[in-house]
Amino acid sequence: MPIATMPALFVGHGSPMNLILDNTFTQSLKKLTKPFPTPKAILVISAHWYDTGTFVSYAPTRELIYDFYGFPQALYALSYPAPTAFDLAQNISKKLNIPMKERGLDHGAWMPLSFLYPDASIPTIQLSINQKLPMSLHVKIGEELQSLRDEGVLILGSGNITHNLGRIDFQNMDATPPQWAKNVDAFIERAFTCHDNDALINIEKLCPDFKIAHPSIDHYLPLLYIAGLVRKEDTISSILPFFQNGSLSMRGFLVM
Repeated sequence: MPIATMPALFVGHGSPMNLILDNTFTQSLKKLTKPFPTPKAILVISAHWYDTGTFVSYAPTRELIYDFYGFPQALYALSYPAPTAFDLAQNISKKLNIPMKERGLDHGAWMPLSFLYPDASIPTIQLSINQKLPMSLHVKIGEELQSLRDEGVLILGSGNITHNLGRIDFQNMDATPPQWAKNVDAFIERAFTCHDNDALINIEKLCPDFKIAHPSIDHYLPLLYIAGLVRKEDTISSILPFFQNGSLSMRGFLVM
């Protein structure tokens, strides 16, 4: 039986509180992958593995990384015991000529996966984001990973379209988004759905509010890998068009 070509996804993960909340965002995540073929494996590019090089993970102990602080104890009791995908990690290591690292899943990975694939049965690994690379090379790495979609691998980018922790309303998840956040959200939606990778790469020059939305670009960069995965024949859909805590855009994109 032939292996189905898998979609690619970018999702916002937002506050870890989403792990224990029932809201429009989490309800939408739960429904998102129901029409998809079952992945052979999952590769996650998370904002929370922002490193000095490009690495691919494997995690034989299935340990999670609880890389958030000061939240309710219930969050630290959660688990997501997905098996590792060692063969896939080796494949990516050779394809990109990068080292493998033993590392558990960070919450940028296991938070959305807890809703997308709650039974944690699909082998899952991560690819790091190399903070030394220019934006164009993040897209290029995505292009080099395109063939994995034909091998049954679901590739998930996890970050946020806007992410300035100094500007969010921690007390009110339903606060009204400010205009600068709406401007950046709209710019990225237009650029991604039009497959305008030049605009996504040069966003710091083209979108005046971008630096307000991203004092650090770690949560933006996962989007560029997914942009690199897009093929001419793909359909691109804008999904999860929500804001949380005022300025935090949860918008995502589905590539099929």
